[in-house]
Amino acid sequence: MKRWMGLFVAVLLTVSLFGQQEAWAQRNTGFGVGVGSATVASGISLKMPAGPTAFQLTAGCWGGCDGVAAAVDFLIGMPQIASADVVTLAWNFGGGGAVGLGGGSLGVAAAFVAGLEFHFQPLPIELVLEWRPGLYVVPDVDVELVNFGGHARWYF
Repeated sequence: MKRWMGLFVAVLLTVSLFGQQEAWAQRNTGFGVGVGSATVASGISLKMPAGPTAFQLTAGCWGGCDGVAAAVDFLIGMPQIASADVVTLAWNFGGGGAVGLGGGSLGVAAAFVAGLEFHFQPLPIELVLEWRPGLYVVPDVDVELVNFGGHARWYF
């Protein structure tokens, strides 16, 4: 996963050298594509803003990549916390569900999401750190209050 994250960052920086992108403050919509980790899924991260809300999909590996998984979240964007020339700090909250399949077993979970969003002004890049307490219902019922995720995305 570290190798893919390094490759993703290198591609983003290379693309940014070939054209000026709109600042985050001037963008109202856009589609974010990158890498991330959600409740049971780690892999491709997609985010589609819809006004003050957004839909987030993370699809890829489950566990140690011994299976496949997908997580979908509905997020409500909150007002920004701080802003500077280079970065804006905002936050969101919401909830979602996840399904994983691997090793002959099925996993189903629901999660609350609270995230800190770092929006970089010169480039359409977003880094997100999330607290994701979850309720796992299949294969066993379990509550995990300490669970974190994150995403790195480029917006088009």
